Parts: sequence; structure tokens; C-alpha cells
Amino acid sequence: MGKKKKSRIQLKDLSKLKDGDGLYFNRELSWIKFNERILAEAANPNTPLLERVNFFSIAAGNFDEFFQVRVPEYQKNSRIADSEVVEVAGSKSALEMMYIRVIALMRKASNLWRKELSPALDANGIHLVRWADCTREEKENLISRIADEEFTILRGERFSDLRLDEHLEGFALLAETKTGRAAIPIQDIIERQSRFLPVGKRENTFIFIEDVLRKYAERLFDDDVYAVMPVRLTREAEKVLKGDDADDIIFTGQTLKNRLPSRLETPEELPFGYTSHLVSALDLQPELVFDTKGPLGAADVKDIPVDFPELRYQPFTPGMPEGLGKTEELFASIAKKDKVLFTPYQSFDALVNFLKAACEDEQVTGIFMTLYRLGSESPVADALISAAKAGKKVTAVIELKASFDEERNFLWSEKLKTAGVSVKFGIEGLKTHAKCCLVARTEGDRTKYYATVSTGNYNAKTARIYSDLSLFTADEKICRDLRRLFSQIDDGKIPSGFESLIVSPKEMEKQILELIEREADAKGHIILKMNSLTDKTIINALYAASQKGAKIELCIRGICMLRPGVEGLSENISVVSVVGRFLEHARVFSFEKTEKLYIGSPDMMPRNLHKRVELLCPVYDADCRSEIERMLSIWLLDNVAGYRLDQAGRYFVSDKSRISAQEQFIEMMKQ
Repeated sequence: MGKKKKSRIQLKDLSKLKDGDGLYFNRELSWIKFNERILAEAANPNTPLLERVNFFSIAAGNFDEFFQVRVPEYQKNSRIADSEVVEVAGSKSALEMMYIRVIALMRKASNLWRKELSPALDANGIHLVRWADCTREEKENLISRIADEEFTILRGERFSDLRLDEHLEGFALLAETKTGRAAIPIQDIIERQSRFLPVGKRENTFIFIEDVLRKYAERLFDDDVYAVMPVRLTREAEKVLKGDDADDIIFTGQTLKNRLPSRLETPEELPFGYTSHLVSALDLQPELVFDTKGPLGAADVKDIPVDFPELRYQPFTPGMPEGLGKTEELFASIAKKDKVLFTPYQSFDALVNFLKAACEDEQVTGIFMTLYRLGSESPVADALISAAKAGKKVTAVIELKASFDEERNFLWSEKLKTAGVSVKFGIEGLKTHAKCCLVARTEGDRTKYYATVSTGNYNAKTARIYSDLSLFTADEKICRDLRRLFSQIDDGKIPSGFESLIVSPKEMEKQILELIEREADAKGHIILKMNSLTDKTIINALYAASQKGAKIELCIRGICMLRPGVEGLSENISVVSVVGRFLEHARVFSFEKTEKLYIGSPDMMPRNLHKRVELLCPVYDADCRSEIERMLSIWLLDNVAGYRLDQAGRYFVSDKSRISAQEQFIEMMKQ
């Protein structure tokens, strides 16, 4: 890739920083604080009840992933970097610092479920009952639901005698019998059935399946059974982190025996003796055992099979950007003026219309598109298939390593190939994360190009819950660069040499640093909106720009390792995290004095800058720029779901007048 050019931006003297203050927040603690903000939405009484349950479930699922992916890495290497702030007093390792915070937050979540969410569900007619609450007839009916299941029983005098390493992951039952101890893995049974079994003829009344399995298990032994208790074990994932974010997980083929146990969840009433023997058998650190007052596997609670629209967010009808509603007029409209699509406040149908227009228009000869997360149903893929069958040249660059969507993307790639689409899998060694589509159309004696560049995944399902921006344009410079990008990907080359686009991995870091530097020299105003900020080179450049007098406002939803508001370092930098009804997913980079504004796919993380094909696209149209700049100002003013980060690493909500960015966007964009 050539010699890396060093930025002219340099930090000034940092002698005002106290010893041990550190330049950066710890990445994992920053992630934990993001989950804390999600849990705060679950605790917010102004949030509809089933949406609170959903936030609670999201937080629980994030914890699962944290213990599957991040904790095992720190079990192996847990040094605290000298440049990081040590936020938990007395911590000697990063793992120790992490689990103190994460266990406290998990206990907070458990108490929230027990004291608020579960009673509120019951009060609103959604009942989760225990075995003891069921009638004899209901119990017999529940038992019959699982009577045909096959059970594996692992026995021994002690838990250490059992072949736990070969079988135990997820949910299991621990049994104390007259002749010894036993473990019964039940994760597969739960996945085949459901966590929530209806109880008799009672309306909206359910029991957790492990409560039924627990009682049924007593029938599996010939000798006396003294007790059967459920537990849930988290292990290092088969998909192990290889980059600096969970989006870079790849399959390693590890056996269960070689994957570290990283958390044991137990019910509060589990006898201490059970826990101590199991912890010893698994060689699990005692600090990673969590006794919960809430349900085990709490990520599943979002799946309670009920329909209570009054306990959900109020629905709204998304708007449609002018000129993108009718396929027959679409290309003429874009040729006349650039358009911005803002989902979910505006309809994802606008993007589908763009593809349908390309399919139906006889003058269109080719479609080129990157695909990252298609989902199980995809009107985007369907449109590409229709276009190929209509005789258009269709090229799709599909990322097979999109974490958690690998199988779906592979199946779509086969379906697209069968329909005649030319399917490419990007450049070896680089994940293609850029979101763009280019349409070639014959107009007179020349070919004119139309393009859309997005911050989102072209996924119809997530477009209803992710906040994303898309630009539709016929600008010649942008379209010429996209032609070059697709050509280079097709040739297996690392993309470079663009006139208007900023593309990683070759050129993005250098150009972002130059944009920051030019704005700093002008003592200007930088606004960056993204999911995460962990790249220390970019962070240092922002520190240096602050020291030069530039005003820097960051809207970072998730992980932020930058410390704002530190005298002599970052007093001109502020950070807000918006966590609300919709997942903030749009990436926007604004440089006011130099009049540059970009939207695109990357966060400022090492993997985005150096290990991926990412794309930032300039917004040239003055009206589109003004529209996006207005959005930025609203995001930055949010003090309902907008959490401010201080120099100590604490997030708080301002007590000023109520401004909700997402509520304002709904009002601005709806039909």
C-alpha cells in the first residue's frame, strides 16, 4: 500500500494532564457504557412498556456477545494500556476493570426486570407464571409438549467427573440425585421449541420452558432426585474476534472443549454448593459467575408472543422524497436535482423504486451494486433478479463475511447467479462495507450514469428501525468515481485514485486527516456523526485541531475512546450519544469552513480505515447539504435521548428544554 504519510497535525505540550489521566477511554468500558444507555431506555417510564422490554432484551443480547467475544480475549491478555484512563479504582487488569462494571450493570438490569418490567407486564395483561402457579391439568399439558424430546444425561459423583467440556453450553439443568450429580444440556430443546410456552387456555399467559424441563427432568432418573436447577453457560464464541469490533468476527472451527467458559448465569436460589463445584469443574473465574433475580437468557424476552399495539411506539407513515415516488419520472428527477432519502422517517420504497425504474426502463443497460446485509427477504435482491431476467447487465458485489448474515448472503448469491446476475465477492483480504449502486442509461448517443450512496445496508427490514441517509445523484464526478470503484473491485485491485470519493483502505485515513487539518488551520467547525470512534490517529488529529481552536462536535452512538473537555487537550470538543427508538446508523462528516460534507459507510476505527473497502461520498448540492446540516444540528441538540460525555467518562442527559431529535424527524418527514 506504500509508505504511510505522516500527518502534519501534531499534539501540543500535554503537561497539564495529570499523571495517569490517560489520553483515551478504555474501549471495553466505553462499550459497557453504551449498553448502560440502552438499559436507561428500558428504565425510562416515558417509553412504552413493550419497547422498554425490547431495550432490556437488546442490552441482555449485547451482554451475551460481550462475554462470547470480548471477555475471552481479555482472559488471555488483559493488560491495561498506559494511555488509557483507569476508571475503576484498584483495578490491576482490564478484565478486572471490565467485570466490576459489567456485573454491576447486569445486576441493575436484573433488578429492573424483577421490580419494574415484570410487574408492569402482569398489570397490563401479559403474564409470565411459575410452575407452582399452574393447575394440575395445565402442568400435564405442558409436560406433554416436551415428552418426545431426547435428553442427554451426564453423570458422575462430582461435576468435575462429567464431560462438561464436550456438551455444556447455553442452558443446562443441574441435578442432585441420591447417587451423585448430573448435568442435562437443554439448549437444543429450547431452540427447537420456544422459550415461552402458553399455559392452558389462559389468555397471554406463558411459562419459561426451562421451568417445565426442570420438572420433567425429575422423571429421567431411577433414583431419588433432591433438586434440579437451571443454569446458563456462555463460552468463547466459535466465531472469534479478529479485528477491533464484533463486525470482524470470523469462523475458526474451534471445538467446544477448546473454547473458554466466560460466564455462568445461575438463578438466585441455586445452592452455593452447586455453584462452587461447577466453577471448579469448568475452571471458571469466580468473578464471572452471576446469580440473577431475573430470567436467564434475558435476550429472549423480546420474543414474548403477544400483540399489544398500545404498548408499542405510535406508528407513523414515512414520507417520500420529492421525485422518487414514481418510477417513470425517477431518472429525470435525479438528473435535474440531487435527492436525499432519510430512513425510516422517509420510505425505503424510494430506493426500491430506483431499482425498479432501472429494471423497467428500456434505456437502462447496466446496474452495479454492493450488498452487505440482505436479510431473509429482500426487495433489493428481487429487483436485481428481475433486471437480470429483463436482459440488463447486473453486477452485485456481495460481502460473504458480513457477521451473522454469512449464510443468508451466500444463499442470495446463489439465487442471484441462477438469475443471471454477475456476482463478485470483493477483494481478497478486505471486507467490502461500502454501500453504493450505479445505473448506466443510454441517453441519445451517450451513456449517462445515476447513482445512490448510502450509510445503510439496503435491507428493507432494518431500514424500518435504523436511521440512515442515502444520496441520489447524477453528478458526473461521483458517477465516474463509482465506475472506477466497481472496475477496480472486479479486477481485484485495492481501490485508489478517486476524484471526489474518499475510499479505504488506501486513501481514507490520509484524506480524513487532511480535512481535519485544513479545518483546524481555518479555526473552523467540525461535526462528525458515526457509530464508534476508536482510531487513535484520528483521535489525536481531533485533539490537535481542538488545540488550534477549531470547534468540534461529535455525535457518537456507541464506543468513543476520545476524552472531551480536557483543558489543554480537548476543551473545544463535545460528544453526544443519541440512543432512542431508532438505531442511529448514519455517518456524516461535516467541515464548515472548507465547505465539505460527506456521507457514507465508515466509522473511525482501525478496521474501517485499513481492512475494508469503505466509501465516503461528497454532497455537492446546496439544498441537500443544507438539509443534512439541519439534521446534524437537531441531533446535537437532543437532550431527551442525547447523552453528553464528560472528561471523566460519564454520560448524562441535559436538563434543558425537551428536544428529541427522533421525534422532530418524525414530524418533519411524515406524510
